[in-house]
Amino acid sequence: MIGALVLASVLQQAPKAFVENPEAPAEEGVHFRAALEVGALALPSGTGANGMDVFAVAFPRLAVSGGDEFEFELGAPLRLRFLDQEPLQTAEDYGGRLRRQDWDERSDFAQVLRNLRIGRDDGHFQLRAGGYSAWSLGAGWLVNRYHNRISPDYHPTGANFTAYLGPTRVELFASDVLATRLFAGEVRLDLGRMLSNADTARDRFLLSVDAASDFGKGGGTSPELSAVSLGLQAGVVKKEKVQLWLQAAAGARAETLAEALPEYGAAFGLVVRGQPKELVDITGRLEARRQGGLFRFGLFGAGYELARFSGVGLHETPLAQEALPGTFSGYGEVAAKVSPLAEGDLELTASASGEYFVSTGRVDADAVLQAHLPGGKTVGELRVILTDVTDKPRYTGAFEVRHRFVPALYGIASGGMVLFPQADGSLLPGFTGGLGIGVDFER
Repeated sequence: MIGALVLASVLQQAPKAFVENPEAPAEEGVHFRAALEVGALALPSGTGANGMDVFAVAFPRLAVSGGDEFEFELGAPLRLRFLDQEPLQTAEDYGGRLRRQDWDERSDFAQVLRNLRIGRDDGHFQLRAGGYSAWSLGAGWLVNRYHNRISPDYHPTGANFTAYLGPTRVELFASDVLATRLFAGEVRLDLGRMLSNADTARDRFLLSVDAASDFGKGGGTSPELSAVSLGLQAGVVKKEKVQLWLQAAAGARAETLAEALPEYGAAFGLVVRGQPKELVDITGRLEARRQGGLFRFGLFGAGYELARFSGVGLHETPLAQEALPGTFSGYGEVAAKVSPLAEGDLELTASASGEYFVSTGRVDADAVLQAHLPGGKTVGELRVILTDVTDKPRYTGAFEVRHRFVPALYGIASGGMVLFPQADGSLLPGFTGGLGIGVDFER
C-alpha cells in the first residue's frame, strides 16, 4: 500500500542516450522533507489457503536534497498484523505482530534506503540506488523495463553506476546490493567521436556490448541465467524536433556459447523521437526479432522477478529453462512525457510495450503511468504487466492515488494483484488494497 511505485525512467533509455543532456541550472542549499504515513492494508498471507490478512501500517520517511549533486531518502513501511486469517502464521511474526516476510532475509533490510543519488544527471558520473520499476540497460537488449520489487515478500535495493570516459560510456547495475542476484553491465562506444573530430559525428554511431547474469540467490532460489549482446545504433536523422535511429543487435545465452549451436537471436528496428509541441516528448520503437530456444531479447524484463520461478502462468518451467521454438517476433514500445507549462498544470509520464511471437501466437505486454492532475493536488501511478496472455496468462498490477487536502495533509489509496513465489517454484495469486493518510513538512 504505502510507498509510491518507483518509476525510475519510463522513457526508453536508448533514445535518452542519443543526445547529450543539456546543463540544468544548479540548485543551491540543503532541503529536508519528513513524512509519516499511517493506514490499513489488506494483504494475502502468501501461504497455504492464502487468506486475506489485515495490517496496520506506519511508514516514516526522511529525505535530504543537496541540490543537483546529492540526495537520499530513508524509511520503510512497518506492517503490523491486526487480523490473521491463518492463525498458525501469527507465531512467525516478530513480536507476534510485525510481518516477518518483510524482514526475513538480508535483502529486506536494504529497503530502508528508499532512494540515493550522487552526481548530476548531465555529469561525468552518477550513482543511483533504490527501487526500480521500469528500468532498462542501454537499449534494453537484455535488461528491459525491469521491476525489482514486484514480489511482495522481497524488498531489495538495487543500484546503478554510470560513467563517461571520453567516447566511452560504462554502466553497471545490481538488482540487489545485499544478495547474489542480477548483475549487468554495458560498455558503449561513440564510434563517430573516435573516428572524427567533427561535431556532426558525435553521438551518431554507437556500438554497445552488454552482459547480464542472475545467480538466483535472493528473494527465493532460482536457476542461474546469463546472456550477452552486441548492438549498433545509427542516427539517420538528428534535428531539433525529430530524431530517427536505426538499430541492430545480436544476442546469446552465455552458458551456451561453447556449444556447437548456441542459443542466439538477432534483431533489427528503428526508434523515432519527436517533440511535436514544446512541452511534449514522444518516443516510438519498432523491432523485428529472430529468436528462440533458451534466448530471447529482454530476458530480464518487467516480470522477470516472477518469471525466474515460472516463465509463464503460475506453475510452469522457470524462464532460465523455458525453451521457445525458433520464431520471429515483433516488438513495439511507445513512451510519452507531457511537461507542465506552469505550476498546477497536467504532468504526465507514460510508456507501454508489447511483443508478439509469430509461431506460437504468444503476446507479452506491460504499461506504466504517472500523472499529476491539473491543480497539483492529485497524483496517480499505475504499473501493469501481462505475460503470455494468449495461452498461459499471468497478470500483475498495482495502482496508487494520492490527494493533498491541505498543505501538510494528504490521503492515499492503493490496490493491485500480487503473486507470491512459493518454495516449490509456483506462484500464489492474491489481491491487495489499502487506505491511509500522511503528514509531511519541508524546510
